Amino acid sequence: MVELQWRKMREQAAKAPDYPEFGELVEATHAEPKLRQLYVFFSHWTLGFSSCTGFPFRMEVAIAPSSPGRPYLVLESPHHRILGEADTAEEAVALAVAHLPAGLGPAIAGTADSSA
Repeated sequence: MVELQWRKMREQAAKAPDYPEFGELVEATHAEPKLRQLYVFFSHWTLGFSSCTGFPFRMEVAIAPSSPGRPYLVLESPHHRILGEADTAEEAVALAVAHLPAGLGPAIAGTADSSA
C-alpha cells in the first residue's frame, strides 16, 4: 500500500508543472529511505508522513514546499507547528528525517486508533 501511494504521489506531482517546487519535494522525499518507508499524503500541497496507512494517521512529520521568496517548512504535521525552515528540498528532507523518532520502522496497516 505504501509503495502504491508513493507511485500515485509521484504521478500527481508530475502533473503539476506549474508548481515545480512540489515535484522537487516529492522526488527528494522519495529518494530518502526513511521517508519512503512511511505512508505519504498531501493536503494543500503539504506532504504528510504517517507510520500507519489509514486515517486517522499517526503523523511523524510534514513538509510544505517552498514558493517564490519563501522557504520549505518542516512541520509537526500539516498546518501545525513549524519545526524548521530550509532553502532546498534536500535540506528540508534532512531536517524532517532529523525529527523522526529513533528506530521508526515502515508504516503499518491500520489507523492511529487501531495501532495504538
